[in-house]
Order: sequence, then structure tokens, then C-alpha cells
Amino acid sequence: MKTLLVLFLFLLSLLSCQDTNRSGKDVSEDMEEPVDTTPKATAIFWVDKDKDYQAKKKDGPLSLRTVKARVEIDSLGKVNLLAYTKPQSQRIKSYLQYRLEVFRVKKVMLDSGFVKPGVQYVQLRYLPGKLDAHRR
Repeated sequence: MKTLLVLFLFLLSLLSCQDTNRSGKDVSEDMEEPVDTTPKATAIFWVDKDKDYQAKKKDGPLSLRTVKARVEIDSLGKVNLLAYTKPQSQRIKSYLQYRLEVFRVKKVMLDSGFVKPGVQYVQLRYLPGKLDAHRR
């Protein structure tokens, strides 16, 4: 009777170990990975041109902010803002719109093909310190 019980427990443990490996694969196949549907940015534009950037950088770290946006670039280099990938405050929207009125993509970048005219996603970098100065 004891031998029968030992054999039964051995058989049960053998079968239970075999099923766990198979069920683990089934679970991992059923899980979906989240996919970012937003295309990668084709370029990074520094909309704040700070001539004293290197001098200020020596004094201490400067804070930068990056906003990913969908823009349209015309053949002359003017950037028209179409939409943001993430919601932004009205203050940031108005500041970036103000900066993009005078910002132009350099002709060298357009001629070399690094930046192509048309609708695309780009990253817009700005200095938050200048954002505060813009409001005053």
C-alpha cells in the first residue's frame, strides 16, 4: 500500500512539472506588448538660440525641456506647428508658437536632405528660463 501511494505521488509530481512549462509559454504568447504608434522624431530643433549658452553651462546645469510635435516644414524652412503628441499647457503652446514665428530651418539642412519639407514629427527644445522672461 505504501509503495502504491509513493508511486502515485511520484506520477502526480511528474505530470504537474510537465504541465507548468507548457502553460507558461501559453500565457506569454497571449500577452500583448504596448506599442508606441507615434513615429520617431526626424529632427531636433532648438527654438531658443542662447548665445551665452556655453558661458551659463560653466556656471551650473541649465534646464532644458523637449516637446514632441507634428509640424509642417515648407521649402523656405518655415515651421508650422500642427499638433503636440502629449497635452501641453497654454503657456508653453503660446511660447512655442511665438518662437516658431521667427524660427527657420537652415538652408544647409534642407539642401543636404537632413530635413525634408513636409509634415513630420520633430522635437522642439526650449529653455524654461526664457519662457518666464517671455511672460514679463
